[in-house]
Amino acid sequence: MRKWAVLLLLAVSAWPAMAAKGVTVGQVEDLLDKLHGKSDGKVAEELSDLELTERVSPVRLAHWEKNFPGSRSHEALIKLADLAAFLNPPAEDVVPIPGPDNATQERMLAMAAQYVKTTITRLPNFIATRETTHFEDAPSMQMGVGVAPVMSGRIGRSTATLGPSMNSTEYKSLHSSSTSSTTVTYRDGYEVHGTDTEPGKYPNKPATGLTTMGEFGPILSVVVGDVLRSEATWQRWEQRPSEGGSEPAAVFRYTVPAEQSNYMVGIPSGGTVKDVYPSYHGEIAIDPATGAILRISVVSELPPPWQAIQTAVLVEYAPVMIGEQNYICPVRGIAFYKAPVANAAAAQQRSAVDMQTQINDVAFTQYHLFRSKARIVTGEGGQGDAPAGSPAATPALAPAAPTGATPEGHQP
Repeated sequence: MRKWAVLLLLAVSAWPAMAAKGVTVGQVEDLLDKLHGKSDGKVAEELSDLELTERVSPVRLAHWEKNFPGSRSHEALIKLADLAAFLNPPAEDVVPIPGPDNATQERMLAMAAQYVKTTITRLPNFIATRETTHFEDAPSMQMGVGVAPVMSGRIGRSTATLGPSMNSTEYKSLHSSSTSSTTVTYRDGYEVHGTDTEPGKYPNKPATGLTTMGEFGPILSVVVGDVLRSEATWQRWEQRPSEGGSEPAAVFRYTVPAEQSNYMVGIPSGGTVKDVYPSYHGEIAIDPATGAILRISVVSELPPPWQAIQTAVLVEYAPVMIGEQNYICPVRGIAFYKAPVANAAAAQQRSAVDMQTQINDVAFTQYHLFRSKARIVTGEGGQGDAPAGSPAATPALAPAAPTGATPEGHQP
């Protein structure tokens, strides 16, 4: 069975806690209205000490980004939204109609389970671009030997690379420390990563930083499978997480106890990695007409002695044009990690530890078909054509020309 694995490796550093002002989505909207025409730096400064108390919808976030395209404003808006990604939506995003009866709820969950079983087979071979912005609130150089956390959807155990770092007490609040752009190849029902040649094979080389894999299938299979054996309760009708669709999304909250969990957290312990299958909870937003999953979140609940570590993953899905047909694919992902880290003085005094936060904001864009082309070459000098199937035929794989379509939702 596919495991949705999380490997957490703790780093050592020190920095103070920073207070933030709690605001609603409506209050941010009002502030942004007043900031129209202001400089990029001024907008970012005004947003820097705010903390949302409600989740921002992808449609609203895209609207904010369009109105404030500056690099510093963009970073501030993404950080603001990502920190609130696992909260409840504002009241105006909740559709005020009665919830369905128990039989209808069970039917929706059954449709979602059937959707997960068949969704992989519906997807064609394609390639997409994965844009990742990494945020962290750490000194520019950590103290001692630091190891970053890794989240992955591979079968088995993830790995990470240790790297020495220099001593520093410089503090930086949560900020964008790196960006990356990679190509995701989806072939024959599996994600193919890096230079892998076998479908479904995940890279074995060590990886550093906070990374995710498996948004195209494993997370859905694991979580929905666990939920069906555990408990899901009705939450609300909610506006679609992206534009389009005539019906609101049906949102369920679920809880998976440790004994039912297939969500693995690997925690380093004395040179080895201890595999822990914790209880976890989250929400699933479902299209009530088709059973398609539109959003899924996973928040782990680690047992002692790791209960202070917080990890969470959220993936948003939306219709994406691939070739000439729409498919439900990931358009945005968020990986969240928060863990205690001891500073040198505290370690010597055996006093309290500080907390470090890391976030990956991921956007999936530029979906297009992955087609095969064959060029037939025969005869001396490569002139002439050979019949189809001739031993001289040399097939070559090449991506199809971009369709120009981009997924709805969050854009980097």
